[in-house]
Amino acid sequence: MIGVGAEQLDCMQVNLALLAERHHGVQRSLALGAVLRFEPREGDGGLPTIEPLQQDYLNAAERWLGLRVVECRDVGSASELLALCDKHGCLYVVADAFHLHWVPYFGHKHMEHSFLLEVRDEDVLISDGYHNDTQWGPARPGTWSLSAEQLAEALPEGARAFALAPQVLPDDALPEPLVLVADPQCVSAYLRAYREHPDQVEALERLTLETWLMARSRQLHAALHHQVGATDGEAIAEHLTQWRLLVEHTYLAYRRSLRGNSAPSVVFERLAELLVGDVRVFAVATLRDRIADVVAQVLDVARADILAGTPFPSFATFSSFRVVEIVECLEDRLGVLFDPDDLVPENLHCIDDLCRIAARQPEESLNEPVAQLD
Repeated sequence: MIGVGAEQLDCMQVNLALLAERHHGVQRSLALGAVLRFEPREGDGGLPTIEPLQQDYLNAAERWLGLRVVECRDVGSASELLALCDKHGCLYVVADAFHLHWVPYFGHKHMEHSFLLEVRDEDVLISDGYHNDTQWGPARPGTWSLSAEQLAEALPEGARAFALAPQVLPDDALPEPLVLVADPQCVSAYLRAYREHPDQVEALERLTLETWLMARSRQLHAALHHQVGATDGEAIAEHLTQWRLLVEHTYLAYRRSLRGNSAPSVVFERLAELLVGDVRVFAVATLRDRIADVVAQVLDVARADILAGTPFPSFATFSSFRVVEIVECLEDRLGVLFDPDDLVPENLHCIDDLCRIAARQPEESLNEPVAQLD
């Protein structure tokens, strides 16, 4: 039903991917894994979250999948939704999973869920590529034929419908994978918010979803690495295994706290380690490698020493003149202009600090091809 493994996508991504594959081919969905990042936003209950907003999904669909929203409407009834479907032919719909009988959340949990809706003869055809195992049973990709009456039963509170039109992609080739360095202070603040939250049941329940989303995004990023041939498969496979184990561990911690038992706190340390490990494992053709190439050539030292984190001042070729040259070369090669406030010595003497300030630049510029130094 979907060319890319649905196990790599969340319930909002998967049906955008399904629609994109109809228009742009079965591998297009991999482009959603182009940029791996850790950028939490403020969430409910004082807990930060990495879960994308609805608009984030649509922005990603336009940028990576070649799908642009041409109409968006909140509909209050099934008849209104079907009228909109008659106009556009196929709709991407977001509704409450609590009322959708084909997913295991039916009657159990209120949450946003997506599906594709089309009209075939007298019936309504629902396509849903979601794949997940839940405490209420499995969700699996499939198609379901509903009557208008059954659709009305599934949407008692209405839905939000999007008509998306295919756009010509500037480049049919899949993008090169890019991993952005997680800011250590951001990681610390994120973990502290969960560790110190007064309601640990709520915090661990939310963290279970957070780690699940992170694990899936890394599976998708790894799939793109594999497709473009820029990966150490063995190292990435082990890294993904550790992410999956973390999801299980976090869920176990949540269930223990729910029963009034003490929960293992090591999940926070494991999460921090895996976030740091992302850069190391997905280091092929990443921002870190681009910077290392420039620094190694300017200082005339081994690239491996730069990637190992050796402080630049420890090299005999280092000087303030070389620092200026590094900054100028990076701006030229990455196509960015560093924030002047970031250009202080403590940010310019090792690769991790350079990656941190480079990652603050708009991702569009960081994803440009890198020219070779003369």
